Amino acid sequence: MQIFDPMRTLVLISALCLGLAGCKSLPSLPKLSLTPYKIDIQQGNVLDQDAVAKLKPGLTRAQVRFIMGTPLVADIYHANRWDYVYIDKQAGKLVAQRRVVVFFDGDVVKNLYQQIGESQLVELQTPTVAPVAEPVSTQVAPVTSPVAPIAAPGAVAK
Repeated sequence: MQIFDPMRTLVLISALCLGLAGCKSLPSLPKLSLTPYKIDIQQGNVLDQDAVAKLKPGLTRAQVRFIMGTPLVADIYHANRWDYVYIDKQAGKLVAQRRVVVFFDGDVVKNLYQQIGESQLVELQTPTVAPVAEPVSTQVAPVTSPVAPIAAPGAVAK
């Protein structure tokens, strides 16, 4: 049994020399920064400003659902509140965020609130409609005057 094998030693020395020579001749590689791919995400209800402008107190739940769609959050513990939320993220960064909160009194819209971006909820001011004036009466009212009526010719004034 041989303890020293010259062939095995030659192979190991050759591999070691080639390995060391290869390290010196390799160009330096730039540091690779590996980051995960982040997809674009749109979540919630698309809140179109035209649709939000159509909301006003007095609408029914069915009308609000027709205008805005199904609410993202309709909590059974807060049945008089619907939340419409829209979030848009591109490459993991928040691009747009909108929120509309509708409060109901029974089946009718009571209050509306809107949040755009990081701002706080602001109550939507709906334009108030001026009351319609009562129609002018076409009947002629009797004229009363403090002056005594003129007597007809030939009549005797009393």
